Amino acid sequence: MNVEILEKNQYALKLYIRDLPLHVLNAIRRTVISEVPVMAIDYVIFIENSSVFYDEYIAHRLGLIPLDSENAYDKYKSPEECMEAGEKRIFSTDCFAKFDLEAEGLENGMLTIYSGDLVPSDPDIKPVFDKIPLAKLVKGQRIKLEAFARLGRGREHIKWSPVSVATHKYVPKIIVNDNCNGCGKCIDVCPRGLLKLSDGKVSVDKSRELSCNFCRLCEQVCELRAIKVSHKENEYILYFEFTGALSPRKTLVEASNILIKKLDEFEEKLKNLGVIQ
Repeated sequence: MNVEILEKNQYALKLYIRDLPLHVLNAIRRTVISEVPVMAIDYVIFIENSSVFYDEYIAHRLGLIPLDSENAYDKYKSPEECMEAGEKRIFSTDCFAKFDLEAEGLENGMLTIYSGDLVPSDPDIKPVFDKIPLAKLVKGQRIKLEAFARLGRGREHIKWSPVSVATHKYVPKIIVNDNCNGCGKCIDVCPRGLLKLSDGKVSVDKSRELSCNFCRLCEQVCELRAIKVSHKENEYILYFEFTGALSPRKTLVEASNILIKKLDEFEEKLKNLGVIQ
């Protein structure tokens, strides 16, 4: 397997992967989405809410705020441990991080409550972004609440997923045959500008080839059928956009460890059943 980084920053990662079967690649992608745990607000206790928003509306917004989870694994129990304990662990400090919020509308004008106004009990567990708007208050309106965040997995609710986008696509393979007469029709219809005219013949701009979206408009307009769009075998582009709860590196490492553990457990069960030796 060969992996090449095409794009990398704090919130996005694009990889060019060769010699890896699609089912393995898709297993990694799905594990990132649904199995890697992060912190998210799960319970909200409203002490006062005289805003125009229902309690449920505000609680839902709070739950979707990405929380920094880099240090959460060392401080808090796993989702399974907390769920097994049931009522005994509700709001316990080894399962939950607490946030307080208290705000009141201004005498003149309107007050906007942001995610950064949440006061965390644990400084390591805080909103990734401070300027996510939660509600607006005018004179006479107040909100006072306590919110409790815990580790969870995306399969339980998408608010516990470390990524907002997780996709893979085939790597395009564009071939221009010798019978091309250089009419340029395919160049005009290509929405990504991948084709160019060189020495009276259409050629592919290699620097832009990966952006092909397989629309095949070039094939449709070519009367000579001189251009063919297909994909390369066992070569894929894997793309993630992260919420910021975990770094790209930690997300992929955790996903790999979880997938390996599941495969080991599956192998062990097969051995116990006598299916394999």
